[in-house]
Amino acid sequence: MASRNHPPLPESVRHGLRAIVFDTNSFPRGGLDLGLLREWAQRAVDDGFEVWVPEPVLWELAEHAATSWEEWRTSTNRARKSMQAAGLKIPSDDPYSSRLEVMAAVDASVRSLAPSVRIIALDGDLAVEAIRDQVQIRPPADKKSEVKTGAADSAWIRQVLRAADNDIDSFVIVGADADVYDAFRGWGFPKPHMVPLYALQGTLFVLETPSDEIKDALVRFLQGVVGQPLEAGHTPDEDLTLGQVGVLTELVDEWEDDQIRDVELGRIRAVVGVNEVKISRRGLATAQVFLLLEAEYSGWRIGEDGTLVAHSSNIPQILVRDVLSFTLDGGAVTRARSETGLAIAHRAGNHAYSDPSDALFELIDTLRLIPGAEGDEEDLELMVGDRGSITYSNGFELALEVEDGGGDPHWTATFTLSKKEWSATLEVRCEWDSLRVPYEDPDMFPAYVLTSDEAYDRNIPAEWAPAAWVINHMWPLELM
Repeated sequence: MASRNHPPLPESVRHGLRAIVFDTNSFPRGGLDLGLLREWAQRAVDDGFEVWVPEPVLWELAEHAATSWEEWRTSTNRARKSMQAAGLKIPSDDPYSSRLEVMAAVDASVRSLAPSVRIIALDGDLAVEAIRDQVQIRPPADKKSEVKTGAADSAWIRQVLRAADNDIDSFVIVGADADVYDAFRGWGFPKPHMVPLYALQGTLFVLETPSDEIKDALVRFLQGVVGQPLEAGHTPDEDLTLGQVGVLTELVDEWEDDQIRDVELGRIRAVVGVNEVKISRRGLATAQVFLLLEAEYSGWRIGEDGTLVAHSSNIPQILVRDVLSFTLDGGAVTRARSETGLAIAHRAGNHAYSDPSDALFELIDTLRLIPGAEGDEEDLELMVGDRGSITYSNGFELALEVEDGGGDPHWTATFTLSKKEWSATLEVRCEWDSLRVPYEDPDMFPAYVLTSDEAYDRNIPAEWAPAAWVINHMWPLELM
């Protein structure tokens, strides 16, 4: 989605676009995402331009995959030795026997996307110039810890310029690498068009606010995957693909003497927000979504006798935020996948506030993520003032009344959702949790917490309970 930092490209550039160029740094953490590349290749075909992957970039992506394979093999070998010592049969599930095989497989996978993905072969004379750049430390080369680098960047940039006949406006580089700008400046070229992956859709295409029917289809699709497990970020039918969420071990905060072996996102618990919904003229919809999931972790716990004991458990309340692109067919969503291959996850439960008013403000702020509100910011401001209502395009109305409890609870917020003769209510309370603070200094730590019957019933954090509750009434799970 376009932003102030990355506004839409000039119309002359969009209409004359020949290619978008993928660099190693285009992908999350420098690792190839074949599905993402395939997705953009299809968009390129639909809109009449190409996806270029320079050959040096392909080599580097293959090497990164080989390094990941080596890391996986190292951890697997430790487990194999333990199984072997216990007299167990060792499964043989590794189709690769060497780094070379892994790199060859990556190379073949990317080349199989032709002709929608074009591999820009490296010319010999440009390879020579790239090596000279590194040896003589000419832009984009550099010296890092006394090691000269930059030949690979120089090679692919030079090759892209040749393929584009030095027409800077005919291609867009996917990424945000300052070294690329340095190279163009050092060679006397204008600044290239370079856009990070998360902003690419908004800068290349004219995006509009979709109809209520499209928004409705997106939420119905998301409600349809609630309850499904994830494996490597995919639902079982792979109709939903979430982006990578970084180091998941950071989500495990109760392990002091434990050794974490693996943490994975598990079952989808609830949809708690959908916003920034846009659609291109080609009918590709994008939206920022907020999902509550479980995480599953396993590892080894040190027993009282000093021995290691296998241990696994669930983390029930993980909030994941991702920008998804939705494929529509006949007004219905058929699949959705992460727009950038990267998502954000953090623990959503066990949150405490320093002041009851802060807790109320944060609670009401989550209502911004419910799609279909017809009012403006004043409606939410009235709610922050303890009273107000929001009307939605589907005919529902959400009203709020806040009652001061004078102690414990400090306040009770009653949400009433209604449509014609039907109505339902939800209460959220702000309470003081004395177990969170030391007796000698009760103001040292935040200790105001939110509770809700809905949170207990569905294992949803109370601060997200109203949003999940409203969405589930507007788009009931049992009808999905």
